[in-house]
Amino acid sequence: LMEVAGLGAFMVSAATMIREKERGTVEQLLMTPASALEVVTAKLVPLFILLMAMVGMVLVIARLVFGVPFRGNGLLVLLACACCVLTGIGLGTFVSTLARSANQTQLISFFINPPLAMLSGGLTPIEAMPKWVQPITQLNPIAHFSAIARSVLVKGAGLDVVYPNLLALVALASLLVAFSAWRFRRQLG
Repeated sequence: LMEVAGLGAFMVSAATMIREKERGTVEQLLMTPASALEVVTAKLVPLFILLMAMVGMVLVIARLVFGVPFRGNGLLVLLACACCVLTGIGLGTFVSTLARSANQTQLISFFINPPLAMLSGGLTPIEAMPKWVQPITQLNPIAHFSAIARSVLVKGAGLDVVYPNLLALVALASLLVAFSAWRFRRQLG
């Protein structure tokens, strides 16, 4: 779930945006009467819908095939998934504004994906990481999502327990999407 919501969103959005940049469709959009905000929204919304559909499929497979218990509120998990997907889209869009080709995007992702995965708490508990690394995990949206998913799905925790992680996830999603949209609009302008 963590892979699809965070890292998958990053890779899909970066690849989609850079492909359009390479094909020249971004320049074609400049010729349309649409505003830069409309263009950015038209690029982000379909990605969000696609990735949330993937998250839904993963949740169904996790429950039916692997028997993952769903003890908590499913809507809370979906809200956290949506925020994590938005952070991935924001990060991917930002990377696509920096890169000039798909190869550059892949190279940049080598410096983003492994640290995000390693510092998420999914492979090694955050408490077992060195003390100097633990504060850095607070900037990792996947770490917050992972904490929410574990708490809600496995332990049955509610909003009263996971609200700090959810607020951090909302803040990171808002910041990354706003910044990447601003960069994308600047690229269009």
